[in-house]
Amino acid sequence: HAHPRIADAQESRGLGDVYKRQVMPERHFCGPTGGIIHFLTVMQQTGSKKHALLAPIAVVSTPLALLLPDQVIALWPALVALTLVFLNKNAPLSLGVSCLSALLLILLVDRLAFLNWFSLEGGLVGTLKSPWHSYALVFTLLLGALSAIIEKSGGLLALLQRGSALTDRNRQRFLNSVMGMGFLCFFDGLANALMLGRVARPVADRLRIPRAYLAYLVDTTSSAVACLAFVSTWIVTQLGYISNHSPLEKAAYLQFLSSLPYNYYCIFGLLIAILSVQYRWLMGPMRRRFQKSNPSPAGGKEVEPERTSPARALVPLFVLLLSLPLVIFWSYSPEQEISFSLRIQKALDASSVPRAFVISSLLALAAAFAVYPRGRLREAPRVACLGAGQLAPALCVLLLAWILGSLFRELGTADVLANLLGGWLPLNALASGVFVLGCLISFVSGSSWGTMGLLMPLVLPLSGAIAAAQGASPEILETIVPAVIGAVFGGAVFGDHCSPYSDTTIVSALATGISTHEHTITQLPYALVAAVAAVFLGFFPVSLGVPAWVALLLGCGLLTAGIRIITRKPRAESAR
Repeated sequence: HAHPRIADAQESRGLGDVYKRQVMPERHFCGPTGGIIHFLTVMQQTGSKKHALLAPIAVVSTPLALLLPDQVIALWPALVALTLVFLNKNAPLSLGVSCLSALLLILLVDRLAFLNWFSLEGGLVGTLKSPWHSYALVFTLLLGALSAIIEKSGGLLALLQRGSALTDRNRQRFLNSVMGMGFLCFFDGLANALMLGRVARPVADRLRIPRAYLAYLVDTTSSAVACLAFVSTWIVTQLGYISNHSPLEKAAYLQFLSSLPYNYYCIFGLLIAILSVQYRWLMGPMRRRFQKSNPSPAGGKEVEPERTSPARALVPLFVLLLSLPLVIFWSYSPEQEISFSLRIQKALDASSVPRAFVISSLLALAAAFAVYPRGRLREAPRVACLGAGQLAPALCVLLLAWILGSLFRELGTADVLANLLGGWLPLNALASGVFVLGCLISFVSGSSWGTMGLLMPLVLPLSGAIAAAQGASPEILETIVPAVIGAVFGGAVFGDHCSPYSDTTIVSALATGISTHEHTITQLPYALVAAVAAVFLGFFPVSLGVPAWVALLLGCGLLTAGIRIITRKPRAESAR
């Protein structure tokens, strides 16, 4: 619950309570917004009561799994996690119960292995001691503090107002500015949706742009940008999964970069949003919102951030972007003299990379403090602490996902899956299947991070095991693994875009002042088009041997041409 986030833990603690205390100020909880939050809270509590007994039943019935064939026993925790996430729609609970089931199985099958897993050299301590894991926690909290400081400084509002004049003739410029700011706030999906939605809403109201369309643009550029960005609250977690579970002997960062052209859903989703703004491509419910063309409903007095210099947003972001590669390069000390290009490659795969993320985020946070308005500097530490605290619950999901991955390795789950599927599942079709499965899990659970936590420990080792079972060459594996990584990330973001349970869906709706239901039904058609395009214009051509970049360019070209053809007639009529 993308890339560092609030909602994964919110599902078990109650949405209304978490947002009331951590996300939105007290003054926003009156009128329609308060009713929305109350409705979401009641619905979430009702759903949890309905399936309240499933979790203890899953744990208690775990010993019965020993009666199943040996090949199925290792799959039991994964089946428990997938079943609960579909029924309870609660990723943290599903991961936690799956961990308990796996521990109980290990205890019943091999008590010595159970004790060894808890030893100082065992899987639990090894998971917690991993540099990728420990630094990921610190880096996520620091970026949460950074995003809060940037928003409170008012720099984003200054950027928005300089990008477009507040007149009806400049709607297009305003929407382009919203898209540009969505790309600028690359460091966290949830912070992107929260900051941009609250800052742009008053301007959209004055320009008579439907809030549903603003919510669509804000939500689309949140998790997708954070998932693709090489510096974000997602990246350390993504690299940690790749480093721990990938069958390739290659730097995690290089594998992540190799997966970018295979992340068709995120790229196509962003392209569709850009084309929608450029050619005013409005689908179904969104078209009806524009046809009404009424001012947005009043939900109380709008409170805008203080207008100030855009440098208060740009300076910390530039420091973050520029310092990271420099810190990664200079923090690596080779044992012997090597060439400059080789040193860059070695630095990206060094154990000092996670520490470099923390150092860069500290430098960016210091820059944010330095350019913060002098008259309100005393409030900055409190704002930073609140921003970090908003992301703290999501770290519990991370820990559960890491622990579950360690237990999967202890049980040999990936090897069992490879033996079951390796004989008949075409290796080239693996990425397509993983993407569809990721879309289903993320849509039902509403948790992108929960989806990654469930799938990455399974499908990455599975890809290597199937390749070995089918005698695939190392060159084929180097193509399949990045495709699987891109499929998992894209499928996880799909739920972030259109699941009514997703944190970014709910926050985007709240920040722009509409109901979650309205935001879901108006954004879902765009998300489905991007998902279908990812399968048929991306993964399907790749499975036939088309290079990833060629499929990506062809897909972008076909989408652009198709949308231009669809919108040409309405544009001609409007010109008359």
